[in-house]
Amino acid sequence: MRWMDDSHEASEDDRRMSGAGYESWFVSARDAGSARALWIRHTVHRPREGPESAALWCTVVDPELSERPLVLKQVFAAHPAEATAGPARFRGSASMGPRTARWELDIAASDAPLRPLRPGWLYAAPVPRTKLEATVPDGLIAGALELDGQAVAVSGWRGTVGHNWGSEHADSWVWLHAAGFAAAPDGWLELVLARIRVGRARSPWLAAGALSVGGERFWVGGLGRRSQADVEPGALVARIPCPGASLELSVSTSAGDAVAVAYADPSGGSRRVRHAALASVDLTLHRKGGSDINLATSKGAYEYGTRQGMDEINIEPLPGDRP
Repeated sequence: MRWMDDSHEASEDDRRMSGAGYESWFVSARDAGSARALWIRHTVHRPREGPESAALWCTVVDPELSERPLVLKQVFAAHPAEATAGPARFRGSASMGPRTARWELDIAASDAPLRPLRPGWLYAAPVPRTKLEATVPDGLIAGALELDGQAVAVSGWRGTVGHNWGSEHADSWVWLHAAGFAAAPDGWLELVLARIRVGRARSPWLAAGALSVGGERFWVGGLGRRSQADVEPGALVARIPCPGASLELSVSTSAGDAVAVAYADPSGGSRRVRHAALASVDLTLHRKGGSDINLATSKGAYEYGTRQGMDEINIEPLPGDRP
């Protein structure tokens, strides 16, 4: 299967599934001048029982097209040969009933890739069972995007490209990306909070990520650093320890730009996922021996996923993971 574009090389432990597992590439971006956003995923799913399948997902927030986010997903027996996903470009198409979507997007990275799990040996360890990286933690996205024959102009949208793989989704997680801070236009935040299950026990919230301000990258969280977090499907208040600092943040979202979908798990069952494309983020980095850094933006993406709960949230009626 030709999965990534030719501009990216990855070692086998980066992206190969052994036995049951999944792999996902996604691009998430927002238009600085309007309330428009996109979230596109290319996924491969190998269940413990049954054949492997692939899916292309496309979610677009555009008030001129629809009051609600438009969501499409198409499942294939194998990843389409003409589709491409990686740190330099995304190309693909999907149809769902009468709905169609096409995209051909180029990504210009402005910062080096980020592997948030620290220490790095966690990428070769059996736990956590989900591995992740931001191959483009900050970049500009441009190209062609078409929904039901209507073009959506994507030019210089700020965003990120992510890559996840593993044998099982986390028990619960939060993924947060933010950029476009008024006080630090070049700054960005990439953050993951997760609770993992080991046997019958669930871990506390574990954090990993980085904040970039003025060209300086501050690591956030890490193994052995316990976070305080009040986590909800549409909001977050947290204080996260960092080397020589602590990060305090609050996130709020609205229902108008959020979608709820299901992620099938290779071991069986699924996770409910709520993804808000235009989150408001306020953060303060408290530095020991230095001045605080205060940042705020309304250009963030906030995703909450869980094995249990969110029963009151309606899940989009999308195709399953098998064609």
